[in-house]
Formats: sequence, C-alpha cells, structure tokens
Amino acid sequence: MKFSDFFHAWLHESYYKNAVSIGKNGDFFTAVSVGNLFGTLLAKHFLNLIDKKILQLPLELVEIGANEGYLSRDFLAALLELRPEIFSQISFFVIEPHEKLRTLQKKTLEGVEFTHKNSLKECHFKNAFFFCNELFDSFACELIDHDKMAFVENFKLIFKNMDENLITKCKALNLKKGELSLELENFFKDLNQTCERFIFAGFDYGTLNPQSFSLRIYQKHEVFSPFEVSLKDFFGKSDLTYNVNFTHLQKLIKEYDFKPLAFKKQSLAFMDFGFEDLLEYTKNKNIKTYESFLSQAKILFFNFDEKFHFFEFQKN
Repeated sequence: MKFSDFFHAWLHESYYKNAVSIGKNGDFFTAVSVGNLFGTLLAKHFLNLIDKKILQLPLELVEIGANEGYLSRDFLAALLELRPEIFSQISFFVIEPHEKLRTLQKKTLEGVEFTHKNSLKECHFKNAFFFCNELFDSFACELIDHDKMAFVENFKLIFKNMDENLITKCKALNLKKGELSLELENFFKDLNQTCERFIFAGFDYGTLNPQSFSLRIYQKHEVFSPFEVSLKDFFGKSDLTYNVNFTHLQKLIKEYDFKPLAFKKQSLAFMDFGFEDLLEYTKNKNIKTYESFLSQAKILFFNFDEKFHFFEFQKN
C-alpha cells in the first residue's frame, strides 16, 4: 500500500481511535500538556482580534484535533475570566471523528454547551474562528525521494516510481526529498467550501523548503527512526509524525486567495498575544496563578524546539 494509506491506518484507524493519552503518561508532550497558559494566551489573542475588528461577532468557535479537550477547556475558562459576556455571541463546535475521544472531550468539557461534528464536510459556518494545535502533522503524507515514493509491504518501506501528478506537485514545491501531504490539500478544499468567512489559527512544528525526511516515531517520549526499527513493533501503539512543510502550507493559502495574517515562531507569538500583560493582570489578582504562569512560561519558551510555529490566515 502507499505510505499515506499506511500512515492513516496507523494513526487514525488505530492510535488516535483508541484515545491515547498525551503528556507525562503518554508518548509525547504538547504545549497544552504544560498547563493552562497556552489556552489562556490564545484566548487573549482571540479577544485582541475582536477588539481590532479583524474578527466580528457573532461567530462559531471551532477546535479541530482536540484530543482530550484540554485546550478548549483552558481557552473557554480564560474567556469566562476575561470577558464572560462574549458567550452569548459564540456557538462552540469540536470536530472529532473518533468516538472514544468524543467521550473524553465531553468529560473534560462537562457543563459546556457545544456540538460535535465528524468532519468539515458535514459543517457550514458563516463566520468562524478555528484553532488547533499540532493538527497538520497528523495528516497522512507520502514519502518522496526524488522520482520515487514510499510503499509499505509486510511492514517494510520500499520506494517505487511515482506518477506524473505527484512529480508535478513536487516540482512546484521544489521538493526533492521529504514528506508531501495530499490530505493537507483536501483539508484546504473542505475548509474553503465549508466556510463563508473564517480566521484559522494553528500551531505546529515544521520547516520551510524541507529537503530531508523528518518522519519519526514517539514512544514514551523516546524518538525512533521508522527507517531503523521494525514498523510492526510500533504500528498503532506509538505516535507517528513529521515536520509540516510550511512552504506547502503557504502555497495553499495563496492558491485559495486566503489572507495570511501571521507566521512566526511559537515563542514570539506568545509574546505578541500579550504574555507580559497577562502576567501583570494575574500578579495583581492571584499570586498563585501568577507563579504557575511563570513556571509554565519557562517550559513553553525554552523547552520547545524552534521549529514550532504559529500561523494564521483568513477568508473574508
């Protein structure tokens, strides 16, 4: 089978479907695992967009790839603290195809009124704010090595000639070796058809103009190369991921005539979201929260690779 089909079966028919744990007791950390500072800063950014009239109320608030639902919980809790009156103008949605994760999300978001959707295809949003963390690195990808692409036979990677369509796509991206996600292209198509207007805010790790494989396996916070281990030993039981091709992302934003609003390192985005103002606010109101945010900030600013980026784009 094509590697993209193998990738999808690994992550979405096995790993995520079984509602894996993320954080200390899981295979990997995300910024959400650190604590509620991440969601609080994103909420401040969301309110800034409204105050600057870049985003208009009323609107649909949508998280994709919520896993246990902690980011939504922290985001909504911050809105409740900073501007509770806004809830009368917001409809909240979580896009989640996996039933076990839906159950976890309902538990995490107990008391919150929201609607689950299986996919973008079954939605229609008039004016939405999307947010996600490490979503695109879970999209199925092909492994490209010049004029060849990866297939999997008996859990072994083999490379065969790829078709002209893929060759054309790779040339357009100047991609000679690395990952190529056609699922990302399908996602943009669905996003455009689903929404009349939106702002999409995402966080992911990736690079511009990649020219090498970044595919890797995470198991209990250890990293393994899929080219050096038995894939059968890890299949469906460990995380499989790669660096997002930000050149591809930017190309799609341009092709759909979306307006790019931001592309910057995650740590810089946190500062722009109002980290210093948030510290000042909490220092005067709740010293324990202030100290907690300081502790979380040390991890978010210094323990995450510089490949982590914030990106934001808009459809008017």
